[in-house]
Amino acid sequence: MTTHDRQFCTERVEDILQKLLGDPLLGDLPEDVDGEDVQCQIARARGHVIELVLVRPGDNKIKVCVLHNARVSHLERVITKAIRRTTTDLPKSYSWKSFWKRHCLQVGSVSLLVRNRLVVHYGVKNNDKLKFTRRKRLNVTE
Repeated sequence: MTTHDRQFCTERVEDILQKLLGDPLLGDLPEDVDGEDVQCQIARARGHVIELVLVRPGDNKIKVCVLHNARVSHLERVITKAIRRTTTDLPKSYSWKSFWKRHCLQVGSVSLLVRNRLVVHYGVKNNDKLKFTRRKRLNVTE
């Protein structure tokens, strides 16, 4: 691929992106958008998402949405991304892997413990309130 071809392709992609960002459906996406966000926004317009509210200490609420067929691990990833976007004083070296080992999400009195299970199997519905809770570890003594 020559430099001219590469430049033409880059200009073409930028034109397409500008047209997409001008679309009213995709206009309210954040600046650091990725494919997952676009897919969720399109599914929201079709009514194929579950919208949830993450309630954090200090009366801090974050709205998130996932597809109906999302697993708990996907919900955790969406929440991680939402917290990174909204929390400015979070250290860059924060270990989310360690966080999710020690904490899980809770809806009402039900903890979402199994990461590969669908969120709808836990009875998660539209506009439910999520919160963080500590994972219960089994201490096995021999």
